[in-house]
Amino acid sequence: MTRLRRAAALLVPVLLAGTLIGAFDRPAERLATVTAAVVNLDEPVQRDGRTVPLGRELAGRLVEHSGDNYTWVLTDASDAADGLRTGGYAVAVTIPPGFSAAAVSTGGPAARAEQARIDVTASTTVAGVDPLVTRTLTDAAVTTLNHTVVETYLDNVYLGFNRMHDQLGQAADGAGDLADGAGRLADGSGRLVVGLRRLADGSDELAAGLGRLDDGSRDLADGLARLDDGAGALAGGARELGGGAGALARGTGDLATGTRALAAGAGQLSTGLDTLAGSTAALPAQTRALADGARQVADGNRELADTVVPLAGRAVDGIDALPDLTAEAARIRQLADRCTTPADLCEQLQALAGRIVARAGEAESAKDDVRGKVVGVRDGLTGLADGSAKVADGAAALAGKTPQLVAAIDRAGTAAGQLATGARRTADGAAAVDRGARRLSAGAGTLADGVGRLAGGTGDAAAGAQRLADGTTDAAAGAGRLTGGARSAGDAGQKLSDGSSKLAEGAGSLAGALGEGRDQVPTYSDADREHLRTVAATPVAGAAGDDGASVGDLIAGAVIVIALWIGAMVIFQLTPAAAHDPLAWQGSTWRLALANARLPLALAAGQSVLVTAVAGALLRPAPVELAALLLVDLLVAVTFLLLNQAIAVAFGRAGRLLAIGVPVIVLAAAVVSGVPAWVTTADGLLPGHGPVLAIRAITADAGLGPAGIARTLAWLTVGVLGCLLATARRRTTRPASPAPWPG
Repeated sequence: MTRLRRAAALLVPVLLAGTLIGAFDRPAERLATVTAAVVNLDEPVQRDGRTVPLGRELAGRLVEHSGDNYTWVLTDASDAADGLRTGGYAVAVTIPPGFSAAAVSTGGPAARAEQARIDVTASTTVAGVDPLVTRTLTDAAVTTLNHTVVETYLDNVYLGFNRMHDQLGQAADGAGDLADGAGRLADGSGRLVVGLRRLADGSDELAAGLGRLDDGSRDLADGLARLDDGAGALAGGARELGGGAGALARGTGDLATGTRALAAGAGQLSTGLDTLAGSTAALPAQTRALADGARQVADGNRELADTVVPLAGRAVDGIDALPDLTAEAARIRQLADRCTTPADLCEQLQALAGRIVARAGEAESAKDDVRGKVVGVRDGLTGLADGSAKVADGAAALAGKTPQLVAAIDRAGTAAGQLATGARRTADGAAAVDRGARRLSAGAGTLADGVGRLAGGTGDAAAGAQRLADGTTDAAAGAGRLTGGARSAGDAGQKLSDGSSKLAEGAGSLAGALGEGRDQVPTYSDADREHLRTVAATPVAGAAGDDGASVGDLIAGAVIVIALWIGAMVIFQLTPAAAHDPLAWQGSTWRLALANARLPLALAAGQSVLVTAVAGALLRPAPVELAALLLVDLLVAVTFLLLNQAIAVAFGRAGRLLAIGVPVIVLAAAVVSGVPAWVTTADGLLPGHGPVLAIRAITADAGLGPAGIARTLAWLTVGVLGCLLATARRRTTRPASPAPWPG
């Protein structure tokens, strides 16, 4: 074998490993060399008096991060189409018209709500993975924009809760004040009823006394008439008449004094009732204002219910429309249970599925809890509106009854005034009787001379007695009317007291219900709203920490395995599979196999050293990791060499053609996990899988390193046994056997 061939055998795997590792190592750091176009066709919309340019914001987010990923260029549709056709742009992201309108459509009618979409078009001249990278980058920008929109929406929701809490608190305070005022009104009405009932009882007693006074006055008038008729008989009994006249004067003086006292009392009663009537004159207006206030509270509560209840209903509908996470988690668990190989990966998948099922149950419980709270707020507001309407109706009924009470008090004052007038007339009559009796007494000594004057005096006395009778009749009638008015006022006052008590109870219940509703509605400070809207808009955050191994670190194992396998194939393309004639060999079979493999083993060892050096220069591992990588590469190179030698010795050129399938399967399984099942199965059965696991444990700090070493050692054993068996088979001659030296 010439030096040129040996150099070629050493350099082929080095070129493969260096080129592929260098190409795949950290490609994200070179994304800035890719140019992408952004076409914004969106028109901003007006929302609550503010301009919402979401298309402009999305384009700005993409262009703002130029250099971090792609170099984004804001352009028009024509330039983007030309760039895609010529390859000037790798991809083009088009923000269509109506993007902003669709994004904010959730704030309008539910039937008109729609999702905002963008169009991503890849050039046919770019690498195959570029469209996927573009979709990932645009999805990240859209996710950030969605996060901002959702944060704004949630902040408005939390502000609505704060306003609802404050309004319920104000309504509860107003209902409490209403209950206090109604309670005081009920107490005052009760005391008024007691006073009016006492007035009615006193009026009854006054009417009875005035009846007796009326009877006496009429008897007096009759007696004076008989006295006038018997004036002719007075001459004989002048002295007895003088004594009787003196007694009469004293009696009529007492009567005048009593009736004056009665007139004074009736006047005071009339004055008191007039004062009472003046005090209660404003009562109808006050109760009407109370009824109007209660109606305003009821209307406000109804408006609040009409506003919040539909919102709560839409919130409940939105919660009900959320997908059933437990069902999705169950399907994930079923998929995990179907996994059988490899056992370690299946166990991890099943454990992950168990955690997903548990988290799905917790999410469903939280969704049900939120739905229950929203339904409770909706039902509480409905009950609040109905209770406020009942309170307003009771206050209106109270306002309708208050004028009757004021009218009854006015009638009582009128009756008391009539009583005072009658009492004054009675006093005037008693005074006239007193004057007549005194004149009668003075003229008793001159009876004979003053019979005429006596007749005149008795006439005056009769007239005075008649006026007294008339006055007592009027007083009795006034006392009767006073009694009726007092009783009517008492009945109206009782109704007022009952209505006030019911109003106080209703207002108290309303205040309690409003207080409970207020306590059920949460409030949020500015800091709380900032925190909650951020967390709620992104309830699940990505895992903290670094991004893990790079693409180059992950694919380095497959690249090294492919390079060493192809290197082993190149060795046996440039050197014979058997350097010594097996039939002429005089030693043992294993010595013959070792002699045939001596030069290839040396070349394979050199390949492993050079490949390790190139990988170390590109990946920059720690010294300990580099030493471990060298040992593993040496083991892998020897294993692959022996396997290729066994295949070449046993199957000749056909075996070498079959060996090409190993790096193809390794490459297909290493680039992406979403390959067909037969590729994964074939990769697990072929000798490249174990070395990939062992090398990846060093370059990417992955697990399963011992398992990879064990698989490699197993294939090394297979290679050794295969070489021995193939060598032994070549030392056996058959009449029709083919030539023992293929290639």
